[in-house]
Amino acid sequence: MKTKNLQLKDFFGATVWSYTRVSTKEQFMNNGSIETQVNRIKNFAKENALHIAEEFDAEYESSKKINTQSTLKELINKLKKTHFSKRPKIILIWSPSRFGRAGAEHIQLFVSLRKEFNVYLYSVSSGHNTFNERAENEFSSQLLYAQKENFNRQDTIIPGLINALNNGKQFGRTPKGYDHYGPRVKKPEFVQAKQEIKVNKEGPIYKEAFRRKLYESYTDKQIIDWLASKGIRMPYQSLANMWRNEFYAGRVCNSLLDDTYIKGDWEPLISKAEFQKLQNIINGTTKIGIQKLSGKIETPLVPKYLICGDCNNTMTAYKNKKKNLFYYKCNCCNKTANAETKSSSIYDGVNPAFLKIVDTLKLDDTLKELFVEQLKLILEHEKDNSVDKKRILTSEINDLREKMDLMEYRFAVNEISKDIFERQNQKLKEQYNQKLAEIENLPTKKSNHDKAIKYFTKIAVNPSKFYESLEYNQKRVFQKLLFPEGLRYSVKKREYLTSKTGSLFELTSSFSANYKLKKKRTYQEKLDKSHTVPGVGIEPTHLSTRV
Repeated sequence: MKTKNLQLKDFFGATVWSYTRVSTKEQFMNNGSIETQVNRIKNFAKENALHIAEEFDAEYESSKKINTQSTLKELINKLKKTHFSKRPKIILIWSPSRFGRAGAEHIQLFVSLRKEFNVYLYSVSSGHNTFNERAENEFSSQLLYAQKENFNRQDTIIPGLINALNNGKQFGRTPKGYDHYGPRVKKPEFVQAKQEIKVNKEGPIYKEAFRRKLYESYTDKQIIDWLASKGIRMPYQSLANMWRNEFYAGRVCNSLLDDTYIKGDWEPLISKAEFQKLQNIINGTTKIGIQKLSGKIETPLVPKYLICGDCNNTMTAYKNKKKNLFYYKCNCCNKTANAETKSSSIYDGVNPAFLKIVDTLKLDDTLKELFVEQLKLILEHEKDNSVDKKRILTSEINDLREKMDLMEYRFAVNEISKDIFERQNQKLKEQYNQKLAEIENLPTKKSNHDKAIKYFTKIAVNPSKFYESLEYNQKRVFQKLLFPEGLRYSVKKREYLTSKTGSLFELTSSFSANYKLKKKRTYQEKLDKSHTVPGVGIEPTHLSTRV
């Protein structure tokens, strides 16, 4: 077969493939549907004695970039795997614009089809082809024109899209828990003149999932199981994406808005503050974050939290199935202790003994007012210090932002390679996010302090009762507040040993040691003002990371 000035008749009886595409529902509904293109291509092949061996139909695929055309990539991959003797001579398409609208990208592709595979393109609707250099030039012009059409549409449409986004509108599919009403939706029952996004019947379930993740320290596995009990199947990756989707906080995020966020015109499932707290939790930046540990409700102190006081190794727990009893065990000493107190035992079980330890940290009710005043002084001192800390952190954040901008500019002008840019930019981003998290954890306004003080004082008066009222995951968080470095227990002596106490509860202990109630007056030793609380604490209704 000649390689120059080829004509369609030169391919009489040849094997060909076909490729059809529509990018939008509107194109499908009008005269450009896949079915329309396929029928006309088949008629054309029949009229010209061409045999269609493979058909590739791309429905609702954009062609602004080749990487968005999964069906076209499937065709190319199939072509690579096909023996050269069985490869098609031509790929029939409806028109050049149906092949693609990425301009130079698609030009490079059809040239490679000819050079690497000896395969040509032919447009059934217009006759444009890639049979020779002159034909390729004309085909390229058609592809560039299609790309120009896209640019013109963008110049006309994008400003309107940005305006709609700035007014709180949402484009595309809404996430789980919401239904999308409007003039251009697929479901007939959701069609209406004006766009409206409403929480559907599953919305409250997802809202509860957020609450459990935020305030009850549920793991993703527990939430997936809980959702399954409600009839909702949620893969791990979908759940991870849900945690990071700002839509649930009522915020519009779109590439057209760069990195800015607009308040959406729909009911959020969580607040902006809750969303930020959730990001801190899943990124591991929260200061009281607890490790993902295995364990059971009957043995909430293990693993890794309970430390053997005899050998300094962490302890584990297990169940004796024959006796139906739970035990704590040090695998190093090979000794065990009952989780609960047995009727025949002279020692308390590990769990009841833990409650007694917790009770030693409680605040005497008569010292409540003095404690509140002292805590206020400490928080005010921390607040004053936080102003300077915030100023320093803000300056560091601005410096890091400037460095990232400079790094991006140097990459754009080819001063540094992509590998160096990605590696160094990632380091800067990690530092930047760490500084943002530090600012987030600084003490907040006084009204929040008063609320937290009131709540913590209530807990401090009877901490063991508060601990017993918590569910399993919350108990683990509270344990970390009580003894952040773990709790030491001597299996040999069957008793708890001295362990480092959390700052807030250390303060209650100092009151017990430094204040003596007397008949006529209360003697007060001056507490060390350097005694501080961390930038984390407890707030009403949940265990939080701030005061």
